[in-house]
Amino acid sequence: MTSLHFAQISDIHFSSLGSHHELLSNHASDILAGIIANLNEQADLDFVLVTGDLFDTAEQVEFDQFQSVIKNLEKPYYIIPGNHDRRPLDRSEGLTRRDFARHFNPQFDQRPTVPEAQAGYWSITVDPHVQIIGLDSIRDADWGGVIDDVQLRWLEQDLDTHLDKFVIVAVHHPLHKLAPVDDHPNFTNFVCDSGEELLKLFDSYPQVKLVLTGHHHQTKVDDLGDRLHAAAPSTTIYPLAYRTFRLTQPDDGRWQIDWQTHNAAAPQLIDQARAAMIDAWHNAAGFDLDFVEQHAVLALGNETDRHGNHIFDA
Repeated sequence: MTSLHFAQISDIHFSSLGSHHELLSNHASDILAGIIANLNEQADLDFVLVTGDLFDTAEQVEFDQFQSVIKNLEKPYYIIPGNHDRRPLDRSEGLTRRDFARHFNPQFDQRPTVPEAQAGYWSITVDPHVQIIGLDSIRDADWGGVIDDVQLRWLEQDLDTHLDKFVIVAVHHPLHKLAPVDDHPNFTNFVCDSGEELLKLFDSYPQVKLVLTGHHHQTKVDDLGDRLHAAAPSTTIYPLAYRTFRLTQPDDGRWQIDWQTHNAAAPQLIDQARAAMIDAWHNAAGFDLDFVEQHAVLALGNETDRHGNHIFDA
């Protein structure tokens, strides 16, 4: 029987600016250190997946802070980039998208060398029957997401190579709408511009069973035609949480996945994060209070979003 136990951490947002808006980045180090301590205690944990936005402004100090904490993780870990993980085009200091990929992509030397190309994507066998594909959805123009043509061709070729496996895809930007805010003209960047194209592609490759995302700071699990899309909460934005998954294939051959969402901080800090979210979206962004309250509810997720299981079709 195949059995894999792994964790997903997302949107850590180490920030040289400290806590601001809805980010409790002053607590990022302590929160991540606490998560790592918990994960290190789980003897059967196979690996950890970090789905982007390690940083806030991609300055060197943020990179150093992250490295000083993540080095204590005693499990293998894999990282994809988020939109905050490269410096803006108008800055000359801080990590470029290629700097990030050079540090965190074990297959960096196989990627395009032009500065503007996406280079943070990889494909790793974590079990003879399980493949994880990490995508690079960030673009330099803004905080939206896209998969460029070169990466898309590579993805199709890689999926052709792993037709007989259970495939997990990790991508920072969700591929479909998760919340009412996604219909607001100023917030369409929560969803990857290539989302519809990727969904159609995955429909053609039924071995893609699990898509893990971050970016939206929502706790959400959707079943899209027997393919689960699990959007992860942030560790420094309400609800300050992370997830663990247990993937098994019993003797009958039908894959099953169970997920648990874990609080990453004490209740008092989680309450503080919720208040910061309400303030940022209501007072700063100007959204109606009822709308913002609903946004916070979606960030927390319902019971099934937080804890559940799914048996995939054969």
